[in-house]
Amino acid sequence: MKVSTIVSLLLSVSAVNAYSSLTQQQAQTATNQLWDRIRGPGECLFSKILQNAPSQNLAALWLRATFHDAGEYVAATGAGGLDGSLTLASELSNAANAGIAPSLATVFVPADAPITKADVIALGGIITVATCGGPKIAFQTGRQDATAPNNINLLPSDPFQSVDAAAAAFARMGLSKLDMLVLTTGSHTLGGAHAAISPLLTSKTFAPFDKTPGVFDNDIFKQTLAGNCLVPLDCKMAADATLRPYVQQYANDQNAFFAQYSISFAKLLALTGSKLSAPVGVNITVHTNLVQEGTFPTPVPSPPAPAAPPKSTAKSTAPPPAAPKTSSRK
Repeated sequence: MKVSTIVSLLLSVSAVNAYSSLTQQQAQTATNQLWDRIRGPGECLFSKILQNAPSQNLAALWLRATFHDAGEYVAATGAGGLDGSLTLASELSNAANAGIAPSLATVFVPADAPITKADVIALGGIITVATCGGPKIAFQTGRQDATAPNNINLLPSDPFQSVDAAAAAFARMGLSKLDMLVLTTGSHTLGGAHAAISPLLTSKTFAPFDKTPGVFDNDIFKQTLAGNCLVPLDCKMAADATLRPYVQQYANDQNAFFAQYSISFAKLLALTGSKLSAPVGVNITVHTNLVQEGTFPTPVPSPPAPAAPPKSTAKSTAPPPAAPKTSSRK
């Protein structure tokens, strides 16, 4: 599967100190150097990562990595956030991050990256969202990499928790209840659950969150309104009196969902104590065969048993019944 991603403003390659404040030109140069290393996020449904990796959903993994690295942020103190601590062995091996290490670690932590690991994770999330059909979000560099793990217990990763408990965790990060909805349910527009990683959610090798797990769209909100939730928290938020009007709006208006996701995801990427650079101009082209390759195949009904041959010897000229049509996109 090939992805066409064009990075604007091509500049000559020069050495960049990843731990210093980057100028606009240095940040763009770093992006250009890095892009070829992470074009994989465009593999929006299944990807060839490692043969025995528990998850082959590279795009969804990039979103998960972004959230799991930033999700331990404490707004009151500025501790944690998107700081690359996820790449530290002690944090990456935690049960809350199950599946990320064997599936993604070697991709998002190249030893010679010209920007920090935290910036690599942020850029991977941005490229994934846009390449898979979602909104384009500005990329900024300058995040410092942590040298010690953060408090993994702060990560709001329990799929069975209450809306109030999840909202409290997001408030601790400085994010609103609406941010919580679009960053959790909204991000479930890509990927699904795996028995090897989430045995309490599914016994299947892969169970998609919605009908288009390789397309960044609003189908996940349609599914939650219908009560089709692989993650119980998604249905709890859809039933919440404050959030339900937004779920209904996003199910009917994809542009409204994209607009809010752009805002909320940018806030997530800014959860850092570091001073970020000016936005880097990055143009990302949507995956060529996004809808065809990103829609999860549904079983085709078996054809009816052939009718008994007519007593007449005359040949029938009636055409066979047309196969039922299915739509690959809402």
